[in-house]
Amino acid sequence: MGNRVKMKKTVTFAISVAVGLGLLGGVLYWVGVGGILAQVSALGAAGLLAVIANVILSMVAYVMGWWVILRIYGVDLPLPTAIAARLGGYAVSYLTPTLYFGGEPVRAIMAMRRTSATGPRLIATIVVERFLGGVAVLVFLIIGTFTVALHPEIDVSSRHSVFAGMAFISFWLLIGLVNFAWNFKWISRAIRWLKRPFRRWANGLERAANKVSETEDEIANAFTHHWRGTLLAFVIQLVVTFLVFIRPLIFFYYSSAVVFSPGQLWILYVFNLMLSFLLWITPGGLGTSEAAMIGIFTLVGIGKHGAVAYSLIFKSVELIFVAIGVMCIVRVGLTRTGEPRSRRRSSQSAPDERKQHTDRLDL
Repeated sequence: MGNRVKMKKTVTFAISVAVGLGLLGGVLYWVGVGGILAQVSALGAAGLLAVIANVILSMVAYVMGWWVILRIYGVDLPLPTAIAARLGGYAVSYLTPTLYFGGEPVRAIMAMRRTSATGPRLIATIVVERFLGGVAVLVFLIIGTFTVALHPEIDVSSRHSVFAGMAFISFWLLIGLVNFAWNFKWISRAIRWLKRPFRRWANGLERAANKVSETEDEIANAFTHHWRGTLLAFVIQLVVTFLVFIRPLIFFYYSSAVVFSPGQLWILYVFNLMLSFLLWITPGGLGTSEAAMIGIFTLVGIGKHGAVAYSLIFKSVELIFVAIGVMCIVRVGLTRTGEPRSRRRSSQSAPDERKQHTDRLDL
């Protein structure tokens, strides 16, 4: 059964890659490779270094955002392991259709092998980090949405789509914030409710609900006992979002001497974000993101050569870190047998540890 599932996943991934390559090939044929290469060449050495620096700083901030949360939770995870786990999770998320959350289980598995922290606590750090990242994106999205609404060249249907997307994201982030901050435990309660229609799996659902409840308790600590550290982690997430926000400004300043206005940057950010949620259906958004960029950059007067060149150059640099993440996964070996340190620790120490794990950063 396991081999059949693996085979199915392999075939699905292969089909996704083939579709992405086909779409990319079609885009390159339509746009013209010569014009794209000319745009990349115009970027120059200084522009290429600026692009690389932007991606590196983004990755550093990604790691530091999680590292701060690990520290405030007292999770004894070595920094090299945290970097490897974060990059491993990033690689899986990048290469799967779920851009923002697909790699989190991989990150958790990689980290659990090198820490004595409980599973719920470690998972809580990942959930809090991803949640804060979502809130940071929402802050930029709200500002950008109003910019889009006031732009005269944006048609009514596009405005409605942007407002609908912002409302959808805002609703679920608000639900998450209320649930975690006040520890209402809606998720574990929902799992327990499932025992009624699925009585056959009542015991398994109860065990799952208990584990989720522990994680919800740990998450609530971030908004109560560790709110200063959580605020610092949120600021780091804002930095990550800002670095992504200014990417068009960096690329086109060096390649075309074009300086976008803040309003134009907001428009690019909002539509790129929306289409990333919808069109990240191939590994790395291969083909789909390039096609989408052509339409997005048309809104700010950028031609198809520049749009595709922008997408490909940043994607090429990001793929370096994806490759590093994949190597980290291979080196750890997720299928390797052996009991994680977190399972070898005494379960009797958990109640005392929960009282004692204070901010290591003294935040």
